[in-house]
Amino acid sequence: MTGRVLITGAGRGIGLSIARVLARDGFSLALVTKSESSATRLRAERFVVDADAIVVAFDLADDAALADFVTKWREPLWGIVHNAGICATATLADCEHDPWREVLAVNLEAPYRLMRGLLPSLARPGRIVTIGSQLSVEGRAGYGAYCASKFGLIGLTKCWAKELGREGVTVNAVCPGWVDTEMTGNDVARIAAEMGRDAASFKAEIADPLELKRFNTPEEVAELVAFLMSDKSSGITGRAWLMQTIWNQQ
Repeated sequence: MTGRVLITGAGRGIGLSIARVLARDGFSLALVTKSESSATRLRAERFVVDADAIVVAFDLADDAALADFVTKWREPLWGIVHNAGICATATLADCEHDPWREVLAVNLEAPYRLMRGLLPSLARPGRIVTIGSQLSVEGRAGYGAYCASKFGLIGLTKCWAKELGREGVTVNAVCPGWVDTEMTGNDVARIAAEMGRDAASFKAEIADPLELKRFNTPEEVAELVAFLMSDKSSGITGRAWLMQTIWNQQ
């Protein structure tokens, strides 16, 4: 079965890799990205042109823009990939910065509101994949908002699986750990700088306890998403797929 799949956060990193792999597998695409400049870059991609993709730019944290998007959406969907996410850090004692509202708005509230708005467009059977994190199941100091949002996303995944299962819709989460993306690179560099460490050697130290001794690639995440979006995964739902053991910085 192929049809149209909506992917949020499709402009770079894991989302872009998911879009490329699903286009390869014959799916039509609806790509949501935050900025018009990112949308312009996506529209120039060969796989976007070949897949006759819909590309839309709006901020998932913007209540009015999100409401407008779901109100106007009319295309049937085979699946939705809730990939968009942001990571900002602050401890409880940090009085200068509190990322709670912004992180929860993008990582948790937006998937919930998209599901409620787009559910009438979803095929039966159909596919939903959420992109969690190894921090969906493990806390880390300073990541309160991010962990709360990703723990919550797993909760929604399991609830939706029970609500939609009788209609043949599967709902699963993919939970990567460290993935070689621009966002991860920035995170590693920031933590290394805070510790007075060299970023390259610090990255190697993070990777050493992992089973594969390296970060996952965005393409590896995308291939798992593609499997869960396919007919081959029709008997799997309500699962959180952890990719590697997490390295936990206290």
